[in-house]
Amino acid sequence: MLEDREIDAVLIATRHDLHADMVLRALHAGKHVLVEKPLCLNEAELARIQAFYDDRGDRGPVLLTGFNRRFSPAGRQIAELVADRAGPMMLTYRMNAGRLPAEHWTLGPQGGGRNIGEACHIYDLFTYLTNSRWRGVQVSTARPTTHYYTHRDNLVATVSFEDGSVGTLLYTALGSKKHPKEQMEVFVDGKAIALDDYMRVSVAGSRRPAVRSSVAEKGQLQEISIFADAILDGKPWPIPLWQQAQAMEIAFAVDQQLSVST
Repeated sequence: MLEDREIDAVLIATRHDLHADMVLRALHAGKHVLVEKPLCLNEAELARIQAFYDDRGDRGPVLLTGFNRRFSPAGRQIAELVADRAGPMMLTYRMNAGRLPAEHWTLGPQGGGRNIGEACHIYDLFTYLTNSRWRGVQVSTARPTTHYYTHRDNLVATVSFEDGSVGTLLYTALGSKKHPKEQMEVFVDGKAIALDDYMRVSVAGSRRPAVRSSVAEKGQLQEISIFADAILDGKPWPIPLWQQAQAMEIAFAVDQQLSVST
């Protein structure tokens, strides 16, 4: 497939441990790449991907990691609301992820764990909304008394950014799937913005009306469309490389602290 000159782009949706190698093989073959999150599983893989672009820059093939939440209608609306902010933000995100069986592939070497494999979505969303480099991260975990739950998917990660903003993710497997999976609050410039499971965005302290949807729209369709636009129309990358890398850097930093607290 990589040798076929009629193929311009590939979509990589394998298990996570194959992502980095497949991404690099496709890039070296001159193919544009949309790879499901995570982009890679460790810092060495990330460095290899970044090195590919060191001499090529934007002249290289388009690379897009599947951080779809930033492309959702709700994510875009929140970005518009904070685009002209005068000060930093406090962001709180709660992911009621639900428990996975201990033998699930996501939790093992093929998946890299739920922090790298799923929480990276939220590190990217924080990066998107702040448009700022990160400075540091602090991690706290719940300490389950049985092996039914683990501390690695029951965590609070607080990320500080150079613009003064702070983003806190509460990621837990302890809750009920009957409760909404994802909620976020953003406090900025006298406003409070609330996201409810990508079905509703409401704003206190502003005249902007609440936006509602009958289904959770998390941006997968928009992601595909903007990827195609970048290729066919020469539009800017959907996500700058530094932002894609930063989401993974934060995930790796969180994972390092999770390993230390074992």
